[in-house]
Order: sequence, then structure tokens, then C-alpha cells
Amino acid sequence: MFNFTRDQILSLILLSLVTVSSCKQTFSTSGIFKDLDPVEEIEIMTYESFPIQVNVVARGHLPDNCTVIDDIIEDQTDDTLSLKIIMAHQTDKDCSEKNQAFEEIIPLNVENLLAGVYVVNVNTITDSFELGVDNIIP
Repeated sequence: MFNFTRDQILSLILLSLVTVSSCKQTFSTSGIFKDLDPVEEIEIMTYESFPIQVNVVARGHLPDNCTVIDDIIEDQTDDTLSLKIIMAHQTDKDCSEKNQAFEEIIPLNVENLLAGVYVVNVNTITDSFELGVDNIIP
């Protein structure tokens, strides 16, 4: 059995905290690493039908051929629509270090929004669009 002194235990805890705090916003879930960095630009496309439809085209580069889009989380607060594109790095296959371009088309939930200007945040990129009329479905 191991017998650690109080100082040794505190040193191990401190070392663990330093190791965790030095990590980038990356964590592992069953061999998959998630990160929020790859979006470089967005384009907002509004379709003038009724109900009005709005898509966000997100473009960027993935660091290798093992990184994929894992999830997209949408949130709305007042006139701001936020999207978080979560990438996953699959660790169970051989990866080339060559950057891979990606383009993801994401439909926004704009049903029942009133006419006005809305801000769209995708990870760290921001743009806006305007609804000329209420998008309320009777």
C-alpha cells in the first residue's frame, strides 16, 4: 500500500491542477476531443419566402482529416442568435496533418421572430441580418 505524506498529496493535487489549467478548451469524451476553434468566416443567407428562412454558412479549416463537426448548439437571447460549432477529433485512426477546408450550412430557428435586426454569433465570428416583416406563423 502507498503511504503519502500530506506534502506529497498536496504536490500531486497542485500538479494535477496545473496540468488541467494549461490545457486549451479541449476535453475528451470516449476517445473524442472537442474544440471550438475552426470557424474563420460566416455568411448569412435569407430566403424571402414565408415563413422567412435564414441559413448561416460557416467556413473554416480543420487541422487534419480526423477532425469532424460533432455538434451544433443554438441559443437565442433577445435579438442575438448564438451557434457553437463543436468539433471532435477522432483518435482511433491515422491522421494526416494537412488542413481540411469545411463548409457547414446551418438553418437558424427564426420562426415567430418579430421584424428587426438580429445578431448572429458563430463561435467567435459575428454578423447580422434583418427581418423586414414579422416571421410569425399563424
